[in-house]
Amino acid sequence: MTIKRRGSWGAIGVMVLSPGAWAMEPMMPFDEAPAMVLTPARVSQPQSEAPASVTVIDRNLIEASGARELYEVLKLVPGMSAVKVDGNVPTVAYHGTQARDVRRMLVLLDGRSQYQPGLARVNWNDMPVDIQDVERIEVTRGPAAAAYGANAFTAVINIITRDPRDISRNSVYLAAGNNAIRDGRAAAAGQSEDMAWRASVARRSDDGYDEPYEGSTLPDAKRIETLNSEWLWTASEKNTFGVQLGGSMSRLERIQDGDIQSLGEYRRDPIQSGERAFLQMEWQHVFSQNHQLKLTGYGQYNNEVTDFRVCYFDPATGQTGPGGGIFFSQELRDFYLQNSSGDIAATLGSALADPSVQGRYATLQGAGADFCATNEFDVQEERYDLELQDTLQITDRLRLVSGLNVRQDRAKSQTFLSGTQENLSYRAFGNLSAEIVRNVLLNLGGYWEHDEINDTHFSPRGGVNWRFLPGHSLRYVYSEAIRTPDIYEERALTNIEAMELSQPFASNPQGLLGWSPAYFFATQSSPGTQEPEEIRSWEVGYFGQFRMLDLDVRYFQETLSNLISGPINFIEFEPANEGEVSHQGTEAQLTWRPTVNHLLRATGAHIHTRTNIKTERRLAAANSGSLLWAWQLNDHWGVSSAYYLFNDYNENTFERVDAQLRFRHRLAGSELEWKAVVQHALNKAPLVFEENRYAEDRMWLGMSVRF
Repeated sequence: MTIKRRGSWGAIGVMVLSPGAWAMEPMMPFDEAPAMVLTPARVSQPQSEAPASVTVIDRNLIEASGARELYEVLKLVPGMSAVKVDGNVPTVAYHGTQARDVRRMLVLLDGRSQYQPGLARVNWNDMPVDIQDVERIEVTRGPAAAAYGANAFTAVINIITRDPRDISRNSVYLAAGNNAIRDGRAAAAGQSEDMAWRASVARRSDDGYDEPYEGSTLPDAKRIETLNSEWLWTASEKNTFGVQLGGSMSRLERIQDGDIQSLGEYRRDPIQSGERAFLQMEWQHVFSQNHQLKLTGYGQYNNEVTDFRVCYFDPATGQTGPGGGIFFSQELRDFYLQNSSGDIAATLGSALADPSVQGRYATLQGAGADFCATNEFDVQEERYDLELQDTLQITDRLRLVSGLNVRQDRAKSQTFLSGTQENLSYRAFGNLSAEIVRNVLLNLGGYWEHDEINDTHFSPRGGVNWRFLPGHSLRYVYSEAIRTPDIYEERALTNIEAMELSQPFASNPQGLLGWSPAYFFATQSSPGTQEPEEIRSWEVGYFGQFRMLDLDVRYFQETLSNLISGPINFIEFEPANEGEVSHQGTEAQLTWRPTVNHLLRATGAHIHTRTNIKTERRLAAANSGSLLWAWQLNDHWGVSSAYYLFNDYNENTFERVDAQLRFRHRLAGSELEWKAVVQHALNKAPLVFEENRYAEDRMWLGMSVRF
């Protein structure tokens, strides 16, 4: 599904150039019309009628936040965690649980699911879009599987890029700061009577966390490059065609793995390289003012490889040596499979007493050199998706949105799957909106799906909205959702190959290791019996729109069950449905526009979390909030600042203040903007884990030219 709309509100401080005049648009022009949202029911509707709590982050807020990266603006969503947990890898989770919880929320980019089918994750670094390409972000807070299917579990983030018909200028942007911040972007756009297009290329890089940990600075620098483009053709009054094309490339330094450190000595730190590409085509047909049809198809490709080099310890001496090759021997693999039931510690504790392992160990001693190898974690993922959506306004009080979807997912990985696995799925969905009595709106929705791995499931949602005053409503929503196990969780068969062996092992792997190619002795396989994770949620909420103020308040209860909470890596693999979590709390968000030159945005959340698995609490902040203020001083100058608090992440409090100063002027027919941004941590607490610390404030200067 692709959701866009023409004619967005003006971005904060966007320059308007006319002959002989130079002025900035009002920051947030007063608008008496109802606030509109697109995501909850897959159709544009007033926010007061939506069957969900919704947070909208438009270009005004994006620019006022001063954020460099897309995930950072999601701190403005009540109840949302958006932090870098694994060095330079962001974790974004609504009502977060596990610290690396990227499995339980759906992210859409112009209708394309960014939820990766192989390893159940959303990779924010490789998302093929730059923050300046984004027009609007809508966040449906709460389960939305009734509209989007499995994996719209706790929330849906819908990222909507800029409509090329709203862009009239080319632009170039450059930024540099401390911590090796180096960003750049070039964008072009064009229009004719019935066509419009846009294209951008962008690059961003930095050195990650800079506080030394245990005496050394950890490697977590990154470099991201993106391409995003769109072409629209209005063929007639009733038919519109669109094509989107883009991709990304990334290079990330990764922190050394503790399990591997216990087995050997790193000779080359892990480097993660990523490539992503997509092609999307869409046709929209208007039968009448009350009936529209949309057909969308897209294909996505993702390739991710993390490689590193290690010289392995001799298990008898604890030092690097030829005996390290025993970890990649045929005999130790056989012993592991026959005797340990997957227990690596038990295998290593008794293996050297086995005659066959002893014989192999003796053979290795004759090599006379350290055993070193390059290893990699690899995954290639493909998705092909075709969807038909029909929107029918049956009467003034009755509307139906329905559709069909078919999707083919494919994952290929030697490390995680020992080959290629596929999953074909079919889906049907519908959402009926009916005004059953005056000013009382009933929303009923459901999503049926069947796939080859997880069989058949249905996700329902029901909601009632009472508009007791114009622009003011009370709502009650009940919903259920599932997160289906991914291809890896259901069909894992891990095999870590020893590549680029040191000599003499490279010349004779069969003779020295007992097989060729050689693999790490421990292999993990999935029992294939996992059930989908489940969530049941209900909420009572209020939405009010005043002339200068919007307010949304929500009380909710959520019960999560059948959670796959255990580790699922090559050392420990425990994919059991044993986790349970319950959330109960309140959330509020307020937007206040006292004048055209001022904007205040405040959010807050208080959540009680209970769980039977300790690790499901690491990202569960009991109290969190944000406060953003922006002020347009005059036609050329603007300032903004933001405050963020999350208490706590893994018993660590996150508290930060950001400040931004902007200046715009005209030069030789072009529009120039200069900005300075500072991010200042109010405490020295680490972000979730001890190694995630900043020694200095983040600061950068940026300049953009529009011509």
